[in-house]
Amino acid sequence: MEIPVSSKVQITELLHNLGIPAEAVLLLLDGKLTPETSFAQKGQVAQILFYKHVPPLMNPQEISGHWKRAKHSASCTYGMHFPPKQKSSTSISRQSSKTSPQSKPNPLPAHKCKSSPVVYLPYAKEHLCKKHFSELFEKRVKRTIRTYSMLNKGERIGIALSGGKDSFALLHALIEVRKTLPFELVALTIDEGIPGYRDKAIENAAKRCREMGVEQHVFSFKDEFCTTISEIGKKGHENLCSYCGVLRRKLLNSKARELSLSKIAIGHNLDDVAQTAFLNLIRNEPLRFARFNEPVLDSEKFVPRIRPLRDIREKEVAIYALLNGHTYNSGCCCPNARNALRWAVRHNLNSLEDAYPGTKSKVASSFNTLQKIVRSSTKDSGAGANCCRECGDPSSTKLCMGCKMLGEL
Repeated sequence: MEIPVSSKVQITELLHNLGIPAEAVLLLLDGKLTPETSFAQKGQVAQILFYKHVPPLMNPQEISGHWKRAKHSASCTYGMHFPPKQKSSTSISRQSSKTSPQSKPNPLPAHKCKSSPVVYLPYAKEHLCKKHFSELFEKRVKRTIRTYSMLNKGERIGIALSGGKDSFALLHALIEVRKTLPFELVALTIDEGIPGYRDKAIENAAKRCREMGVEQHVFSFKDEFCTTISEIGKKGHENLCSYCGVLRRKLLNSKARELSLSKIAIGHNLDDVAQTAFLNLIRNEPLRFARFNEPVLDSEKFVPRIRPLRDIREKEVAIYALLNGHTYNSGCCCPNARNALRWAVRHNLNSLEDAYPGTKSKVASSFNTLQKIVRSSTKDSGAGANCCRECGDPSSTKLCMGCKMLGEL
């Protein structure tokens, strides 16, 4: 969406006048990524880039308290809120004894980056340039990997590479991680059979793997299940996202076993975690909390999934992908997604995050707490201790959901 600017206006005000949450979009002025706190001048063209799905129509609204207080910075503020460590109390007391009572200690020096910011982080009140934002992003990925013990040196790791922004950002970040923690990386791309959407994404994924020298394998629903998501829709089946998700996970797991992969890295971000928490509550499926971080059943037939982006907002993932060469176009969003409950949850969470920065992180933290509680309560219950009678995959019932869906088709 391109909007010619007729008079000087702050991007935040422009978005609120259109009823669009800043959390749902990326902003470009004259083709350059810019923070929402910046001002558009008369004659400029503001490009509003929907990195996921276009939100439902919203009414124009007044700027919230947070955005009223948010002030633009013409330069990167990296380091301004993170001063160097203070000296020990002993050295400070010695120094103070040599200082006259009238003299005041010099303020702690802070790093000052003169580069123009490309992103504003509302929850931290930080404006960051491309270099420092990328460093922060990669640092968070490494911290998440350490916190959850996701990777070990020398492992053969698979990455679910769809060709979208999340998997592209994950691929790029893992390449950076490999510089200090060597491991083998293999890309798995699934073609669900969605014309006009998946074909373009597969091209992007293949191109990126060639550029980065990553081994890639492409598998399709048509070859493995003798059907596609498009064909399932034509038969009158609703909730195509459920079919797509279940069958894609089933195929990823089986192919990861065939390729001798120890784990599968997926591009789930902080938004996905928060949305999943809400969906589990709405659908009254508390047991799903137990198996989010790790499977309830320890089976050799189940390849564990890891989520290195789980602590990072989707918008920041989108920015990192854009800054590292990912392109957005009209085919970036699945045409079936608008019919899913997750679509509505996503946009409500974006509105909450826009008004109350940090909401998604708090929801995800609550999810983690509930996950531990539910998991401990089901530890000795034998939940999930079955194998599917059709395919032999781990299942909480005699027939796994994938085989059940295929049987209904």
